[in-house]
Amino acid sequence: MRICVVCSPGVGDLAILHIASHHLKQAGHDVTTVSPHRFGKWLQGYQFGDLTPCDAIFLQYGNNDASKRIREEHQNVYTFFGSHKPEKQGPLRGGFDFVADLNRTMVDNIIACLAALFGIQASSDNGFRPPDGLIHRRFAKRIAIHATSGDVFRNWPQTKFQKFAQWAAAEGFEPVFLPHFPSLEELASFIYESGYFVGNDSGPGHIASCLKIPHLIIGREERHMRHWRPGWGYGEILTPPKWVPNGKGFRWREKYWSKFIFTKDAIRGFKKVGDL
Repeated sequence: MRICVVCSPGVGDLAILHIASHHLKQAGHDVTTVSPHRFGKWLQGYQFGDLTPCDAIFLQYGNNDASKRIREEHQNVYTFFGSHKPEKQGPLRGGFDFVADLNRTMVDNIIACLAALFGIQASSDNGFRPPDGLIHRRFAKRIAIHATSGDVFRNWPQTKFQKFAQWAAAEGFEPVFLPHFPSLEELASFIYESGYFVGNDSGPGHIASCLKIPHLIIGREERHMRHWRPGWGYGEILTPPKWVPNGKGFRWREKYWSKFIFTKDAIRGFKKVGDL
């Protein structure tokens, strides 16, 4: 069967949804992954492209017009909902729709979705394989630091990242703020050969997790991170304390989350990751 796997536009979305692409291909299907991103040699042997005529579509629903059109205009659309509200997305279609459990990671939910909709007993393997010549954690003391993201509201302050880097350097580590790489293949290769990863809730954190790099991810809200944390393991999550008010009229944790996570908290979290 020809299947198009349609991902949401994030880098992390592709890393997660490629679990579906990989296992559907392993099950004998002709799979094309629809995503704006490419990982080059990391995903050799897999097809990427636009949505073309096919027998079925596996759709990561994005709460946008494009997702609605796909469900309205195409036959055999299997839909993975990160969350679902009937008044917004319409009724669920038995045997074709799966709604994620918000208390489980996206990785775990994709695995459960493949079992429910396709009868595939999948693992967390997303098909990523290191290109020839790379050595896992070759630079054991290097800490790849990702201090940006696609959403400025997700970013822990640069000044706090810099203080963390100063501490790490004084402890004998080699902190490196990730530059802009020409390709995701080069970004993944750099992370793969690093000893550790520290960064915001963003795509590179998912890459670090699936490549088995010990990592610390700094996120804005514990409930959100239960669902969106990198789901392959090998790391820690740092979020604001639960005592910070977040009730109606006092959304301090939601609005000012980064003010309640200090450099000392990141150092403590990193020590857990590094078994220091």
